[in-house]
Amino acid sequence: WAGSGKPVLAYETVVGGLQDDGTPNQLHVVTDAATGKKLYEYQGIENATGKTLYSGTVTLNSVQSGSTYQLTDSARGNHKTYNLARKTSGTGTLVSSSTNVFGTGTASSSSSDQTAAADAAYGAAETWDFYKNTFGRNGIKNNGVGAYSRVHYGNAYVNAFWDDSCFCMTYGDGSGNVDPLTSLDVAGHEMSHGVTSNTAGLNYSGESGGLNEATSDIFGTGVEFFANNSSDVGDYLIGEKIDINGDGTPLRYMDKP
Repeated sequence: WAGSGKPVLAYETVVGGLQDDGTPNQLHVVTDAATGKKLYEYQGIENATGKTLYSGTVTLNSVQSGSTYQLTDSARGNHKTYNLARKTSGTGTLVSSSTNVFGTGTASSSSSDQTAAADAAYGAAETWDFYKNTFGRNGIKNNGVGAYSRVHYGNAYVNAFWDDSCFCMTYGDGSGNVDPLTSLDVAGHEMSHGVTSNTAGLNYSGESGGLNEATSDIFGTGVEFFANNSSDVGDYLIGEKIDINGDGTPLRYMDKP
C-alpha cells in the first residue's frame, strides 16, 4: 500500500452488514500487515437517487466508473439495469448517469428515459431485501447472484416477464410507451416467478400454472408491504399503478381471485 507515501505490506478487509441508516455496507479497510494500524478506508456502496414514476424518490445503489455512475447494485449480487431502447433481443445498454441521479419522476415516450430504469432497479432491490429479510434467501437462486433487468422492451409492449433462460426481468413501456410496467408489485410478482422456478418448479400451465401465478401475486404483494413506501402503500390489488385497463382499476383483486 503506497497511498500515504512509502509502500508498506498491507491487506484489505471488506466489512458487510448495514450502515446506521439501514443502507447496505461495503466498507473497504486497508490495514498495515506489520503494525495492525488502519491505513485507509472507503465505502464501496455509492448512493444514487432514483426519481421513479410509481414509488417517488428513492435511494438506489450504483457503481462509479470513471466520470459516470452505472446502475449496478453491488450490495445485491451485482444486479444491473439495462436499456433495450425498443429492441426485443439482447441485453441492451447498461444504464448510466453523470450525476448519479436516475429518472425524472415523470413518464416519457423516449427510449432513453431513465425513469423506468429507476423503478426497475428499486423493484429489484426491494424484492431482494424482502426475500433476504423475510426468508433468509440470498437472491432468486439463493446463491448470492443478482439477476438483471431490461427496460424499454419493444414498442408499446403492454407486459412484463421473467425469463429463466437469461435469468432476467424485462419490462415493456405500455400503451403509447408512457406507462411502463415497472411498478413495485409487478416487479416483485415477476421476479417471484424466478424463485418458484428455482424451488417448487411449477410448470406454467394448468393447475400448476395457476399456483405459480397465485404465488407470484402473494409474494409480489409481500414485496409491496415490505417496502413500506408512502408513494405506493401496500394493498391487496395487483398492478393498480400501471392502469393497463385504462380506467384506474387493477389487473386483479386478491379478494376476488
